Amino acid sequence: MTARYCGVIARYDGQVALVRERYDAWDAEYWNLPSGAVEDGETPAGGAVRELREETGLRVEEGALELVWRTISTVDGNAATESWNYVASVGDPSFCIDDPDGYIKDARWFAVEDAVRLLRQVPYPPLAVPSSHFLQTAERLVWNFTPANDGRWGWSHFPIVQA
Repeated sequence: MTARYCGVIARYDGQVALVRERYDAWDAEYWNLPSGAVEDGETPAGGAVRELREETGLRVEEGALELVWRTISTVDGNAATESWNYVASVGDPSFCIDDPDGYIKDARWFAVEDAVRLLRQVPYPPLAVPSSHFLQTAERLVWNFTPANDGRWGWSHFPIVQA
């Protein structure tokens, strides 16, 4: 079964919201976009709205989300993970973390160039590469990632086709 994830680039006054989090697989805490798993019975957009609210306290409506990239990670020819990533502007910039998983340590607004620098440090390319690329180019892409046996990742991308 393919694990499903979602994330949001939340914008306010020319800045981007990032959360500082730590996962057991990571060697330290990193700044990342608000993101997480799509729960059973939830749409990717619904999950993105929920994750943004839990991890930052920021609120957006599903209809305000714009899909800006998708990611598929393939292992042994099979999709292992799939993610949908959105952008939205928020009206109230106040943070109030209510993360039930306890991974989120802080949330802050960053200038886009600072957000790009921080996102490039995330040790998981399927998170780091598309997020920093979109913030620099605004290209809407589908990304395909494949881990190699040596721990490195390979990837390719193509434009999202809007229906």
